[in-house]
Amino acid sequence: MVEFGRTRLLVDAGLPAKELVARLAAGGIEPESITAILLSHEHQDHVRGALRFSKRFHVPVAASWATLEGMDRAPAAFAGWIDLPVGRAVAIGEASVVSFPVPHDAASPVGFVLEGAGVRVGIATDLGHATPEIADRLAGCDLLMIESNHDPLLLRDGPYPWRLKDRVSGRFGHLSNPEAASLIKRTVDERCRCIVLAHLSEKNNTPELARASALRALHARSCERVDLRVACFDKPLAPVSL
Repeated sequence: MVEFGRTRLLVDAGLPAKELVARLAAGGIEPESITAILLSHEHQDHVRGALRFSKRFHVPVAASWATLEGMDRAPAAFAGWIDLPVGRAVAIGEASVVSFPVPHDAASPVGFVLEGAGVRVGIATDLGHATPEIADRLAGCDLLMIESNHDPLLLRDGPYPWRLKDRVSGRFGHLSNPEAASLIKRTVDERCRCIVLAHLSEKNNTPELARASALRALHARSCERVDLRVACFDKPLAPVSL
């Protein structure tokens, strides 16, 4: 959840609605206070709770038409729909939302740049590789949330079938720790105050490996002052104040 003044944007809703409510409550946030749910793409681990949460708490969903089609949902299925054309700024409350394309095996997957109250937040959590456009979009952010999905060796030697290993490591799969570190080196600058490593695999990564890889990237850019955090799948991340 990203907050700009009284505007609260929930980025993706991959948990069941009941769990989303519990995690928001842990941070003292009423679900009715959410301004909109932003959907990056239609995969279940990003939209599972979106429909029920939207209808129960009267929160609109902001997504592209292609993402709704990928979900096999019409706009009328939700409490409201905000069209998010890729690459075009859309005002939602006090925030400006711009989506940008990312390479992933979905209908029209996107990352986000969110701006408001003088703060710029960049989010890219499902992408097989980092294109030059992604690096450009994420530059100049106060906070970056970047996927650091897997350790290449743990994925290679892990329990996944080879077909799934090929998908995860492919050009339209997920970023490895070294690839995330490379993206950090290309985007972090003097404005960046916090980086959150996200979408870690339960079976093919550890928080320690992801953090160590990112720290090396920050050291290479002489940016050790950046607050580096790792988002885990089993508990909410502590609030970040900018």
